[in-house]
Amino acid sequence: MKINMEVRFIISLLFSALVAAFAIQNADSVSIRFLLYEFNISQAIVILGSAILGAIIVVFLGLIKQIRQGMKIKQLTKEITKLTEEKNMLQMKLEETTVAVKEEKVEEVEAKEEMSVIELEK
Repeated sequence: MKINMEVRFIISLLFSALVAAFAIQNADSVSIRFLLYEFNISQAIVILGSAILGAIIVVFLGLIKQIRQGMKIKQLTKEITKLTEEKNMLQMKLEETTVAVKEEKVEEVEAKEEMSVIELEK
């Protein structure tokens, strides 16, 4: 099921509001240790920062997907163009062959008529 952009926007706004409310209710200071560094920071900032980082990652992955889809669309468009040209060429050959076969049949009929005329004259 495909969800349109307006519904996605509303859902993301609701989720953002929930994250913000959660962050505000958990605004105590926490000690963060990362590799060799340690610092004290509000838990709300950690929560909001994590949510923002997650959103940036999702946007980045979405862009990668769009770029890949664009490349695939270009490839398929080229393939469609190539196949259309091939189809047109084959249709022209078919028409030429059909005309040639019709001409041969006309020549055969004319030849048979000439043969019958010659036989009647005898």
